[in-house]
Amino acid sequence: MHITLIGGVERNERALERIAERLGHSLEFHGGHMNGRGVEVMERQIERSDLVLVTTDVNSHTAVAVARNAAKRMGRDLVMMRSCNPTRFRELLEQRSTSKAA
Repeated sequence: MHITLIGGVERNERALERIAERLGHSLEFHGGHMNGRGVEVMERQIERSDLVLVTTDVNSHTAVAVARNAAKRMGRDLVMMRSCNPTRFRELLEQRSTSKAA
């Protein structure tokens, strides 16, 4: 599964990538920055994704709205979460794997 994580995780990027890889997934990041080509880049990342994770505590209302609307329009799974640390990320992926296997 290809995952896009949107919002404020720069310091955890490498740890989250390793977790995704160990569980058989690929991970792409978007910092939630909407200036310049931010909207265009975000929409392209969402289009490539099977799952879109959006953190709400560090993203602007615009970034959250753009991500939500794009995921809905493109038919992508969307998970809104307050924050995303490595432990929460691993639990989320393991939970999704377990529920799909059942």
